[in-house]
Amino acid sequence: MVEAVLIAAAAALMLGSHLRTALLAYVVFTAATLWLAVPHSHDPRAWTEFSLIAAIKVVVVPAAIAFIAHRYDVPEYLTPSFGAAWRVLLAAAAVVAGHEAGRMTAFSNLTLASAVFTAVFSSVATVALHRNLLAHVIGLLALGSSITLAGAAFAPGLSGGVELADTFDLVIATFVALAILRALVAYDPSLDVRSLRSLRG
Repeated sequence: MVEAVLIAAAAALMLGSHLRTALLAYVVFTAATLWLAVPHSHDPRAWTEFSLIAAIKVVVVPAAIAFIAHRYDVPEYLTPSFGAAWRVLLAAAAVVAGHEAGRMTAFSNLTLASAVFTAVFSSVATVALHRNLLAHVIGLLALGSSITLAGAAFAPGLSGGVELADTFDLVIATFVALAILRALVAYDPSLDVRSLRSLRG
């Protein structure tokens, strides 16, 4: 059931062309990956670290993006790179590729392998299928959530502290990216990567 929600959210991330849709899809996508990566131990420290990671990824970061977008009147439209038909085809290809990669013999003993690869491929496709820089930030954030799921699936003994450190790195990188976006909005409110190529020296 959770994997179905993950795939649906991944599809919305790849196909969505508006910021609100992308942010909602990101929150659902990240919540699904966190649910699949929930600690199996009863260690209070592990649960504290996991809860902090979840709060940052599901609440703090989306709220920061929404605030920046509202504060600086960033357009809702995320400027897809391809038409709707091509986006549907490429999104379906990412989901199928993720599912098939998870069924490879090397990962046959890992129950979450298909979900991990689907999440990773979908996150990368989100970046590739849009020209808007905010969509790229959201896609990279989704990739960070995919890595959390990969850690739970492939390295369940990984220290929560390592993941927590990675999460803070992700948050810092996100706020740096948002600061850059804030500066770029004055130059081009559409944040279209094609129109920003003229910034090259």
